[in-house]
Amino acid sequence: MEIAAYSYGTLPSDEVKIEDVRETESESCQSYRERDIASIADSVFSDIRSVSLKSQQYITNETELYFDCTSFQRAFPERSFALIVTLVLELPTMFLISGGSDRLCNLIGRWKYTTLISLLPICSAISGNVGLQASTLTTRAISHNQVRVENYSSWLCKEVFAAVYLGMGIGFVIAMIAYYMGGYNMAFAVSIFCAQFIGIVTAGLTGTLAPLLFTFIFERDSGKWGGPLETAVQDIVGSFAMIVISYQIMLCFGPYEIDPRDVCGSDSM
Repeated sequence: MEIAAYSYGTLPSDEVKIEDVRETESESCQSYRERDIASIADSVFSDIRSVSLKSQQYITNETELYFDCTSFQRAFPERSFALIVTLVLELPTMFLISGGSDRLCNLIGRWKYTTLISLLPICSAISGNVGLQASTLTTRAISHNQVRVENYSSWLCKEVFAAVYLGMGIGFVIAMIAYYMGGYNMAFAVSIFCAQFIGIVTAGLTGTLAPLLFTFIFERDSGKWGGPLETAVQDIVGSFAMIVISYQIMLCFGPYEIDPRDVCGSDSM
């Protein structure tokens, strides 16, 4: 009976010891796995940080070289080449306006067409301002290490959605102006709204994307090379929206009654 009692009394403690050993082994295995995951993550992010540091060092060296240049050297070839690239990329804008304007003028009349052309630089200036805001804010965030390789996609999405909200708000204001100047024509106002909305969203996208691409992908100075991407793309898309898309929208609501004196090509207004 004593042996039975002794064995009966010792069984629970043995089970507790076995369970403690198992828990200790599982905790050690889990800690090993956590350390392995942490080491892998540290190695990955150390590579990312090293790449980011290399790009920042390159940009810093390029900035110091530009600082030592004379005024003529800063103009040629440091900044002139980017301007020539912008000029070449802007040529399709000229062809869009000169080639597609006749059909639009014949469709809506000379008065509305003149109003549309007068709104074109306004819409382009507003879109350019949105692109400049996005580019400046993104460049500042990169310089303050707030935007890095691992989180630049989140920054890009937020800026694009901000541009969407701006496009809807400013597009509505421009549409009201176009509605009044276009003789209270709703189709004309809708076409101007769409053109302004597309221009602002495109400017927000290119203005944010240019510093990200040239800093993290191409490892170049975004202040010098971001201009062609920002201005050329948004001007081409904005002019396309103002001339071609507006023509298609107005065509859907047409035909329109045009006063004989308002027909394009007539001598008198």
